[in-house]
Amino acid sequence: MGNMKANRKFKKEDKAVSAVIGVILMVAITVAIAATVYVYVSGMLGGGAQKAPSMAFNKVTSGTKGLTLVSADSGLKWNEFTISVNGTAYTAFGSVAVTAGAFIPAAGAPSYIKVIHIATNTLMGNWTFY
Repeated sequence: MGNMKANRKFKKEDKAVSAVIGVILMVAITVAIAATVYVYVSGMLGGGAQKAPSMAFNKVTSGTKGLTLVSADSGLKWNEFTISVNGTAYTAFGSVAVTAGAFIPAAGAPSYIKVIHIATNTLMGNWTFY
């Protein structure tokens, strides 16, 4: 009789994974799905909005009137901006690097100077000279 009981243990056909392994598998599957959703959503959203650069101008109102660039973010080039003097494009800088001390002259009185960052369509400033 004792021998029959020992054989019955091996004939039992209950196939299952332990509770610990089951939990670990569920967590791993959840993490994999979350990572897949994150990659998909971040690809749809793109890189985000581009930030406008920081620039500071000094308005010169005596002598030769115009704007002097006081400071700007590094790595900028003038062709990244639309500069207009009295509605006419000012292209004297070309594609050179933006550096402090650059001067944009006003043309007559009254005169209007407008600087726009092209990539973000941000108005950097609009000045009037009398």
